[in-house]
Amino acid sequence: MPILHIQLNAKGNNVQGHLIEVPPSIVLQRQGPFVKVTIGLAQSIASQLLQQGQTLPSPVSGIALIDTGASTTCVDDSVAQQMQLPVVNVVNIASASHASTKQNVYPIQIEVIGLPISIETPNAIGAALGAQGLIALIGRDVLQHCTLFYNGITGSFTLSI
Repeated sequence: MPILHIQLNAKGNNVQGHLIEVPPSIVLQRQGPFVKVTIGLAQSIASQLLQQGQTLPSPVSGIALIDTGASTTCVDDSVAQQMQLPVVNVVNIASASHASTKQNVYPIQIEVIGLPISIETPNAIGAALGAQGLIALIGRDVLQHCTLFYNGITGSFTLSI
C-alpha cells in the first residue's frame, strides 16, 4: 500500500515585514491538505484513441486539494478544455456557496506525485478551480479507496492508497 506523508511548510512576513517561518499547523489550516498531481486522460479512453491512431492530450501538472467535502472529484474546467478532454456527461451540481449549475464531466486519470500509482476517475466534474490555484479536488469517490490521516497539531497528513 503506497503511503505519502506530508508536513506543510511556508514562510510569511510578520507585522514588521520580516520573513519568518509559519508553523505547519497554521499552513495546513489555511491551505488544507494538498498534493502535487498530474492530470491526464483516463486510460480507458486513452486506449481507444491510441487504437484509432489519435494523439493523446498532454498531461497537466499542478496542485490538488484533498476535499472530504466534495462527493465527487473535480477537475479545473480550463485545464480540461486546454487538454481538449472529451465531455462524457453533463450533471447538475450545487455547493455551499452556489446554486445548482450544469457542469461538464470528464474522464481523467490522476497521478499523485510521490506515489507510484494512477487513479482512474472516469466522472470528474468540471469546476472553476484555477482562481484558487488548483487543478483538481480529490473527492470522496477517490477517498473511499484511501486512508487519510489529518494531523492538525503537527500540520501534517498521510494518504495511503
